[in-house]
Amino acid sequence: MQRRSSQRPHRGTAIVIACLITATMLVGGVLGAVALTDGQGGTPRAGDASASASPASSGAVLPSASASPSNRADRALDALRPVVSAAGFVHPGVFVNLAELKATRDHINAGDQPWTDLFHGLETSKFIRRGAPDFSAFAPATDPRVGAPACSTSNPAGCVSYCGSFNVPNVGCTQQQDDARAVYAQSLMYAYTGNATYAERAIAILNSYAAHFRGSFGSNGPLMTAWTAEQMIRGAEILRYTYTPSAGGPTFDVAQFSAMLRTTIIPTLRGPGYAGKNGNWGLSAADGLMNTAVFLDDRALFEQAVGMWRDDTRAYIYLSSDGSEPIPPASAFGKVSNPPLLACRWLSNKPSACLTHPQTDPHLVAQNGQNQESCRDFGHASMGLAAIVNGAETAWIQGTDLYREEQQRIITGYLYTVQISQNIAAQGWPQGFCDGAAEGGIDPSLQELAADVFYNAYAVRLGQRLSPIAIPGYPTPPAREDPVEAFIQAHRVGRDFAHNVTAWEALTHYHSSVSVPKKQ
Repeated sequence: MQRRSSQRPHRGTAIVIACLITATMLVGGVLGAVALTDGQGGTPRAGDASASASPASSGAVLPSASASPSNRADRALDALRPVVSAAGFVHPGVFVNLAELKATRDHINAGDQPWTDLFHGLETSKFIRRGAPDFSAFAPATDPRVGAPACSTSNPAGCVSYCGSFNVPNVGCTQQQDDARAVYAQSLMYAYTGNATYAERAIAILNSYAAHFRGSFGSNGPLMTAWTAEQMIRGAEILRYTYTPSAGGPTFDVAQFSAMLRTTIIPTLRGPGYAGKNGNWGLSAADGLMNTAVFLDDRALFEQAVGMWRDDTRAYIYLSSDGSEPIPPASAFGKVSNPPLLACRWLSNKPSACLTHPQTDPHLVAQNGQNQESCRDFGHASMGLAAIVNGAETAWIQGTDLYREEQQRIITGYLYTVQISQNIAAQGWPQGFCDGAAEGGIDPSLQELAADVFYNAYAVRLGQRLSPIAIPGYPTPPAREDPVEAFIQAHRVGRDFAHNVTAWEALTHYHSSVSVPKKQ
């Protein structure tokens, strides 16, 4: 299949696009969900209203909807055009844009691989038939603790989750994550099939959260908030700009959902709960805040999220050009480095020097491309790397090219991590990796790398050659070999599912700039 680079308009063309959209509306009719703003980012669009969706069910499994080929061939998306708001945001524009939704839909309809198999994984996932929660697994907002009485949709104060480290204790945490994944999964299914059942189920969840959800507490509460904003808002954005309910059908209460974001989600994402935590926390917060800002048409909030992304990305991936020490995270340490604290953070507190009180300097020797969690485990490292490209993808849709801005850092960080995963079985850990600190206890698996999003951004859209980098003690493969492409092909089967940060990203971004080949 031939790859085709895709160029998108810069933000400066937003006014022209908006004028074209307006002219098309006046001449030819309605463009699906048309953008209207009141300057606050909360005005309902066509298809939005303040009515509640269908009755909630405790996250119950509902009857399956048909995803037959006739539904898959639905052309509802073709009537839509990108919407440009008065604030200059392109909609839908959270992680997946309209062109990408259409491209994936066309590949599915054409029976192309791997899209067909990846779509089957989506339509058979447990999230597709999930209904709205009754919040019985949550705690009342007036009593946010373990052992509190069960909450419900009739509680006037609303409901909260309580999430400890690794979700222990777990009061509504699993349910909250599954609800966020379900909204995103069902919004994708609606976009690809045109079957309104999926949209109605997702809207039921969104409206229930808008009316009843009041936040996440506990040590993992900030992280749970970030994960929810990363996935749930993707689905909310898609539905807001692609779905118009039939007469009497359930409608998405955008105003109430927006109010919930402002009172419940944003204060946490902008708060101190990520300071001093491992880097994947702050990166997910930046990604989630960026999603929220786009949904709310809030330019100031978007710029704040981009600033967080920049600070945390530079502090997460080390380049040799940074100097002898990694860049310290601004939110946790200020702009002045504390050598023992910073070095022990990067070594996951494993050397004996980090176990003293106070800590003494272990004299970290970071490797080019290493990230702050490489010495912890590659599962968490992949979450941080994924949050970086997920945020960059949303920014790219909105005309801010963070991919180019931190191109060397992101590419080097991905290549370093992927090459270690590919070489460790035969070569062991790189020479001097983590200064030899507890290497045998580090899991090298990359559970959430978002490799397809990364590859589509750099190799497909920008045409960058992803040649291997030099890693101490490893033989350098020929420059013509692409480690990330090899990784994608080796991990295609069974990898495209929902995790904490990643969800169906191969389906949405597998060479998404590649057009559907014409049938001969």
